[in-house]
Amino acid sequence: MGPYLAAFFVAEFVLLMQFLWKQIDSILGKGISMFNILELLSYLSVTLIPMAIPLTILISSVLVFGNMAERYELSSIKSAGVSLWRIMRAGMAIAVMTCLFSIIASNYLVPKSNLEFLSRFDSIKKAKPSMTIEQGIFNKDFKGFAIRVSEKLEDGKGIKDVLIYDHSDPDKSLINVIRAKSGEMFVTDDGAHFIMNLHQGIQYKELKNNSPKIKGQVRKKKYPFMRVHFDKMSKVFDMDAFNFSGSSSSLQRKKFDLLNSFQLYHAIDSMDKLMALRLDENLNLDVVSKNSILKNQNVDEDEAPKKPKYTSDESFKQSIRAKKRQKNSTKKARSNEIKYKQLENLDLEKMDSFLETFDLTDAMKVLITSYSGAIGMRDKIRSVRSKVNLVKKDRRMYMFTLNQKYSVALICLIFLFIGAPLGSIVKKGGYGYPLLFAILFYMIFMISFIAGVKLNRSESASPIFAAWLPCIVLTPIAVFLTIKAMNDSRLFDFSGSLIKLKSKLYKSNA
Repeated sequence: MGPYLAAFFVAEFVLLMQFLWKQIDSILGKGISMFNILELLSYLSVTLIPMAIPLTILISSVLVFGNMAERYELSSIKSAGVSLWRIMRAGMAIAVMTCLFSIIASNYLVPKSNLEFLSRFDSIKKAKPSMTIEQGIFNKDFKGFAIRVSEKLEDGKGIKDVLIYDHSDPDKSLINVIRAKSGEMFVTDDGAHFIMNLHQGIQYKELKNNSPKIKGQVRKKKYPFMRVHFDKMSKVFDMDAFNFSGSSSSLQRKKFDLLNSFQLYHAIDSMDKLMALRLDENLNLDVVSKNSILKNQNVDEDEAPKKPKYTSDESFKQSIRAKKRQKNSTKKARSNEIKYKQLENLDLEKMDSFLETFDLTDAMKVLITSYSGAIGMRDKIRSVRSKVNLVKKDRRMYMFTLNQKYSVALICLIFLFIGAPLGSIVKKGGYGYPLLFAILFYMIFMISFIAGVKLNRSESASPIFAAWLPCIVLTPIAVFLTIKAMNDSRLFDFSGSLIKLKSKLYKSNA
């Protein structure tokens, strides 16, 4: 247990350092207290438990069995008739308990710690924007703005030679630049706004040309240009994006990391039902009804109302106008009417398409109506397909995360059957050779782990195969090393093959 605990803390420390090397610039220099940084690292250390435990088993098993082999303890035990399999029973029990602890940590400790870690890490990265604005470097923390300050005064508020590019307009091609000789920046007391008071500056701004386009003329892209000199200008930035909320982009992007196995299973089941519903919508799409494709508006003139008797000239004139409108609408309906030919008068065997059963003008009407209907169906199908693809992408990540919780736990047991036989074969104790071999096999594990993530993200393999890829890669190695150790053979023994080769050469020369 001593090497086990020592290896665990070593693995946690190495993984924490890996995070700090990548994110140290996002943490330091923002006025964050040491207590907050330690709190952040404590939550991160809990999230790293499933990845640190396999390395713990690997290092401790190689170390313990290497020490026993170096002191000839394994040879003495084997000479007493005790097999290596029986010697490894205690290690197996510890490895099984470690697997169970890994599953418990992945389902209960890691999701809660991930939530707390992401919330604090986002708030730290976006805290105190006045400190994140560095000299001579463009800052893009505020959406739609790029801010550069040439010099910051010692008080932390005063600034010189300020340059602001405003890209908040929907038309990104329009220029909007503010330049000032000096100014000051600060956050309001309620923390809702970040204010820059600029002095002695100028603003260059392009305005959209809203003049009407004249038909038949090609209008060149000419925009009015505005230049404003100012002695003082206050630029206010909203700080809502810097406040943490449950809908933070990091949490939405990594929502599957905040769920346990039961929640992931229910989420996958809900996604399956949602995809089935989307597919049903796709199959039940009605493009255009038959009545809308082939209109046949017939007006029976015999059923037209007869001329009524009028009591005044004004009512008679209104009746005349109503009849004219009715006559015009009837003509329009008849002009849109598709006339069918009598099929018994046609030679259908000589026709290549059903369109030949119509007149030329009517065939064009059918094609136009059918084309608009087909375009409508295509757009509906594309919309449904895009929704289904989004659900499928989320489902892949949820399925991958669900299987990964158990594959990483099983790696602990596989690493025991790599580390223990390897230690008995190498017969070297201490932290030299064991650590070297442990790092080598842990690199194989990490490469296969990252490869599985990439395969799942690119949809090149199923999420189940991608999640279990490290186990698939390392299991043959564990079996090979275990067989070698139980037979007391060398890792790579070429002496037998060399003797056979030498005897064959001797016989051939003789």
